[in-house]
Amino acid sequence: MTISTQIFRSVGMKKGLLLIFSLCHLSTFSQKFDFTFWEDSLVRIRDEVVNCPDETQRFSLNEDFMNLLEMVLLAPKSFDYAWKNSTNFAVLESPDKLFKLFTWHVLKNNRSVENFGFLHVYNDSRKKFVIFPLYDKRNTLDYPEMTVGDHNRWYGAIYYSIIPLETKGKTYYTLLGWNGNNLFSNQKIIEVLHFKKDMSPVFGAKIFKNYPKGKVARVIFEYNKESTLTLRYEIQSYNVNTGKRDPKTRRIIYNTVRSSMIIFDELVAMADGMPDIPAYLVPESSLNQGFIPQEGTWIFVPSVNGRNPDKPREPYLHKNRSFYTAPKNE
Repeated sequence: MTISTQIFRSVGMKKGLLLIFSLCHLSTFSQKFDFTFWEDSLVRIRDEVVNCPDETQRFSLNEDFMNLLEMVLLAPKSFDYAWKNSTNFAVLESPDKLFKLFTWHVLKNNRSVENFGFLHVYNDSRKKFVIFPLYDKRNTLDYPEMTVGDHNRWYGAIYYSIIPLETKGKTYYTLLGWNGNNLFSNQKIIEVLHFKKDMSPVFGAKIFKNYPKGKVARVIFEYNKESTLTLRYEIQSYNVNTGKRDPKTRRIIYNTVRSSMIIFDELVAMADGMPDIPAYLVPESSLNQGFIPQEGTWIFVPSVNGRNPDKPREPYLHKNRSFYTAPKNE
């Protein structure tokens, strides 16, 4: 039995974590702090959360996970750690190395999820890194797509991409994320994070233009549970109306423009006549829409060509049609 196991069993998980962390903290003056050990410990606790059959115990273990992660993030030089083995919780660093986002979820018995996280950010005025705990408040927000608020009004998601958008000395960090939501639907989220002068976080910003749902602070796609919606940031092309017409056909002339953009599948009903509710909406991969960056905003594009920019379309080769021929009777 290891020393850590003995401590956990004698004083409990939470007090055990505090005691072990304190003992390790005292040793930092004589040796390098072992972040790898603590990352492995966090991964093991997350495995327990995922595999635990009892919901109450899952949330109790999740509290232990949060307590340990918080203590690790408060350790000196923790921001410099690479987090290479965190396969069961997400860790993202902003391109400018200003902050890191840690996000994960806990599954409930009713198949809905609750998201959790930490925002680890450098506070220049205080000359230190600070952390903000993130608790999923999406079910308490009256108008979630319109809400702008601090970390206490966080619309929970597990983030996988950060896109900086700079305008007039201010940076908006656009976050792409996934939310397991409930038994019937999943969600993909386009969130916006920015900071006040004191480096306190603000989630949501009304920087989406020409979007059919109006001046939203974040974009939420909700769709059928068994489907997979593509939401990514890459270079793609779209058509722009030139305002001119072909002199022969009188058709409008379009120019094709290539640009970095957020591209996503359009959501359509599973079949004609089905109600327009998330459980019956599925991504149509042949119909792509997007947002292109323009002067610190995201401009909605209703139709994107959506081809892989690294794999140009193969030239069309004509093939003669073949017809079934019944064998002749012998």
